[in-house]
Amino acid sequence: MAVGDESAAESAWRYHDSDGRGGVEDFCLDDHQPYVLPLFPAYLLPDALRCLSSGDRELALRHKIVAIDYIAGMTLYACATLQAEREARSRGLRVVSRMARADYHRAVRRVLGPDLVKQAVYQLASTRPALSARARLWPEQAIAAVLLVLVAILVGQLSDAGYVYLGLSLLGGIFFAMTVAIRIFALAPATVAPRRPPPLQQNALPVYTVLVPLYRETGVVHQLLVGLMALDYPVAKLDIKLILEETDAAMRHAVAALPLPEHFDVIIVPAARPRTKPKALNYALKFARGSLLTIYDGEDIPERNQLKEAAALFDARHEELACLQAVLTFYNANENWLTRQFTAEYAALFNLMLPQLAASGLPLPLGGTSNHFRVRALVEAGGWDPFNVTEDADLGYRLARLGYSTDCFASRTYEEAPIDLGNWMKQRRRWLKGFLHTWLVHMRSPLALMRQLGGPGFCTMQCMSIGVFASALLHPFLLVHALWFFFSGEAQAQLRLPLHGLAIGLNGAILILGYTVAMLCTRSGLRQLRYRHWFGTLVTVPFYWILMTPAAWLALWDFIVRPHHWHKTAHGLTAMLRRKPTRASSP
Repeated sequence: MAVGDESAAESAWRYHDSDGRGGVEDFCLDDHQPYVLPLFPAYLLPDALRCLSSGDRELALRHKIVAIDYIAGMTLYACATLQAEREARSRGLRVVSRMARADYHRAVRRVLGPDLVKQAVYQLASTRPALSARARLWPEQAIAAVLLVLVAILVGQLSDAGYVYLGLSLLGGIFFAMTVAIRIFALAPATVAPRRPPPLQQNALPVYTVLVPLYRETGVVHQLLVGLMALDYPVAKLDIKLILEETDAAMRHAVAALPLPEHFDVIIVPAARPRTKPKALNYALKFARGSLLTIYDGEDIPERNQLKEAAALFDARHEELACLQAVLTFYNANENWLTRQFTAEYAALFNLMLPQLAASGLPLPLGGTSNHFRVRALVEAGGWDPFNVTEDADLGYRLARLGYSTDCFASRTYEEAPIDLGNWMKQRRRWLKGFLHTWLVHMRSPLALMRQLGGPGFCTMQCMSIGVFASALLHPFLLVHALWFFFSGEAQAQLRLPLHGLAIGLNGAILILGYTVAMLCTRSGLRQLRYRHWFGTLVTVPFYWILMTPAAWLALWDFIVRPHHWHKTAHGLTAMLRRKPTRASSP
């Protein structure tokens, strides 16, 4: 076996132990003879990777342990980190060399990268095409949509205009009724939450992988490092992956300048379309060594003990619990009117609606960050859909269809709320496009969906996907029409007709109830965050809703012309960053 020609001092493995002191570790080929591991030549790594069996390939990706030679029925290994060497020893593997971490990553990207990125993009679409958003519509759905439009036109031509109006009015009311129903359900008396399990002992904590996808996030990179370094979890069991795009040179340079500890890893995703967050997550999943996994965005500041809380909850629950969703809120909540509205919206969703759905065993759309997974269940579900721009919501429904449950827990992650309308619009149009695409994907077989989710779960999914999209699309138009209808005197004339009177009464009740229930939900969510004097925010919520309509129409246009395009939300714009926050605290 060829090794480098370095001296023992040059080839010694330098590291920082748990006390923060530098030193040189002596490695042993057996229990008696100390030996400083020699450096495996970088030019031999590509050939070693090409010769790996499937089992050795997984070992190389997850643990950075590469089989480099086979002698007389014995396999010899090289390791890229101190943790990898310890893992190899625990498995009884014969370690005879070390690799420079940079050499390892370059070789993996060169040799295995093309195949890994192909899997990241197409694995779900090839193995479960019915659950992939690669196609906008299936032929059956396209035919049904065309027939529906033709029938609507025909009915409009042959029917009385009053009855056409009646049908459209009732149809619009159904979409708003969906969103009202889910909010009324959220306001119901909360199911008694299970007692919080005791924390696990240090030696019982599992290895935890943290995936952090970064794209054009140079403005928050130092804040990110502070937040991740503050996590209260044993370093030896922490596996943090910073995921960068090959084409994002500015981000790669910014991360390269960071003093990253050994439990941080930088994964560079080879250039491939679609350029989406779920594609990057799928690629990095192949390198995860933890049995539990979470996702943080570049601007996130999670509470220090979030990983320990999630690990204890997973340990106390059955294997059917696949995911835990933490509470998302914002550290710049009070920066301007838009950030207050965004905070209020999230407060109702993450403090009220999602916990109530989870407590009732209903499927819920995940929040995109601070989702904590059992890796086994995540892999079984096929990972994330790289063609869906709300991969979080889609994955939540896919897990539910497989029989897994999702729960919420009270640990908070602080994010940066959009401070300007343009940035907010990009984010909202991406979400709404994703909700429409997610609904179409899962409604390819409505009967199968109802069988897998059950009646209540099926209805919940309709409310939280197409109900949200359609209400955003139509809300101000129907509101303006309703005001004209009542103040023009047309309502009095229509009330003489029984069916029209019934429709007017139902839609009027839905309108009033919708505003009332939404404000009650928002108020309840804000009180849980201890924001108690946001009266101006509450009464101006309807104006915030109106902003969603142009976002919804733009989302519909995007769905038609570029369904997989990811509108990037810029971060690092808030004035809070100029104050150099070190850790978020409760408001």
